[in-house]
Amino acid sequence: MAAVSQAAFDELIHAPLRLQICAMLAPVQSLPFADIRDSLEISDSVLSKHLSALAEAGYVMVSRVRANSRSRRQVTLTKLGRTALRGHLAALQAIASIAEPAMAQELSGAPSPKRRRARREVTLGPRTA
Repeated sequence: MAAVSQAAFDELIHAPLRLQICAMLAPVQSLPFADIRDSLEISDSVLSKHLSALAEAGYVMVSRVRANSRSRRQVTLTKLGRTALRGHLAALQAIASIAEPAMAQELSGAPSPKRRRARREVTLGPRTA
């Protein structure tokens, strides 16, 4: 049974490419660097930069494996990375759940509750030329 993570917004994971990288790695044990790069349609240097940030936090591990006499990089989401991703996704779901009732009401065409606007009085001084 997977450990339940508390909702915790994670600034490091939240960057769009990092979130996509973590999401791609979550359902698998590991992925080749080239597969991630090609799926996201980004350059080696951009992917390396994002993986370095995630690796520094301990969220991913990048290792070299030999295949067909070539050395290839393999990327794995660590246990800490999986926990952080679960917590971040829970935080995003909590944020989205706040908007869902309003969005559902808007889509259904039902009138939305009227918000009272605060009246603000502005006193203008005499105009000087």
